[in-house]
Amino acid sequence: MAGFRKPSAKKSFSARTTGRINRSVKRATNPFYGKKGNGFIKDPERSIKNSIYHKTTTGGFSSIKSSKTEQSDDLSADEWVKVILFFIVVFIVGGFIGVTFF
Repeated sequence: MAGFRKPSAKKSFSARTTGRINRSVKRATNPFYGKKGNGFIKDPERSIKNSIYHKTTTGGFSSIKSSKTEQSDDLSADEWVKVILFFIVVFIVGGFIGVTFF
């Protein structure tokens, strides 16, 4: 089951055009609409199969376009400090290794 997902233009279009009004009506009438974890309560077997499927496959267009969450994913100040310290340590250790072996 591992591999690429088959892209579907119909499903992609439907996902992009589902209106805000439809979601607001469903949210008003169904108290469980859009809540995380309710898929497991409603149909556990399907939920487990879907989670395995999504972990073992990659999207067809994932290399072509980036998702919106990746674009808006900013690092916090603590994460920037960790990244900078990591590069400093790598630079220093790399310098010592280069001097000792060459």
